[in-house]
Amino acid sequence: MTPPVRPLAREDLAVVEIDGEAVIYDEATGDLHHLNPTATIVFALCDGTGTIPELAADLGVAYGLAPSEIQPQVRQVLRSFRRQGLLEGTARG
Repeated sequence: MTPPVRPLAREDLAVVEIDGEAVIYDEATGDLHHLNPTATIVFALCDGTGTIPELAADLGVAYGLAPSEIQPQVRQVLRSFRRQGLLEGTARG
């Protein structure tokens, strides 16, 4: 059985939050990423300690939604982070 995925943001990214939104600069690729408020919260939760269902539960509390309602969106945001190389263990652009 594979261990649960615990998303971890790359430590070498420069992250600045402004008015609830994040701007992330990836010096390795020169890419600049702008996250909306919800994606900013998801990114902040990517500390390597929580599983995807746990992240969804945390967001569910914040937004007053059932984790089962929000988990598909959390997975979609995490897939986007992986494609952009923002998480540990993902290819960088």
